[in-house]
Amino acid sequence: MMQQTSDKKWFDELVVELRLRQVHGSAIGDTVASARELLRDTGQPAEEAFGPARDYAAALEFPAAPGHDWVRQALWPSLLGLLAFLLFNQAVTAWTQQELLLVSPAQLALLATPVVLVALLPLYLDAVVRRLWVGIAIAAICAVAGVLSAVVAPTQPSDAWLAIDPSPWLIGTALVMVVLSVRNTVRSSRAADDDEIIDPLSGTTAGTGAGARILVHVTNWLFPVLALAMLGLALALR
Repeated sequence: MMQQTSDKKWFDELVVELRLRQVHGSAIGDTVASARELLRDTGQPAEEAFGPARDYAAALEFPAAPGHDWVRQALWPSLLGLLAFLLFNQAVTAWTQQELLLVSPAQLALLATPVVLVALLPLYLDAVVRRLWVGIAIAAICAVAGVLSAVVAPTQPSDAWLAIDPSPWLIGTALVMVVLSVRNTVRSSRAADDDEIIDPLSGTTAGTGAGARILVHVTNWLFPVLALAMLGLALALR
């Protein structure tokens, strides 16, 4: 039982390492199947037979997607969605109260903090995946920046750097979020079938259950759902 638990952890780590290296799902499935078959023949634990999962993944040679392909396909749309959501949140309160949207330099700097952190994600993605505290710290910084941006928001037009009509920003950012969510839903539906991890021995796929697919769709529509919740809250509190 202990060996099975240890081997499962090792294979989970191997899949993560190969995904970080942009290895295609079918190649990952072949690698995992070959390793499991060897372990069945030898009876050895995975760590003993192959060494640390990270080192084993690094030693394998696979054709991988272009190094920055995921940045273009996933990161930049996510970054645009985050920016649209942050701008929507700034505009929604002013719109529901029929006031101008007041903006200060300090407020813009704080709103830019989570955008910059997401934009720099390729530089520290490995640390986020391998160390839970790094992801928690990044999320905490983003949350604090969001709270502080509301605290430093101007209350009088004379204190604001910009005073603008919130309606175009509200409508524009809402449309951006919806369009991106539709695009991500279509893309993830196509990519799921093309890049699944398939065991060549059993023909089964990993991580493609109903729960996993629902989670993907919820993630795709996260910003519009949160924006709708913020709109409802603003209308209730006006």
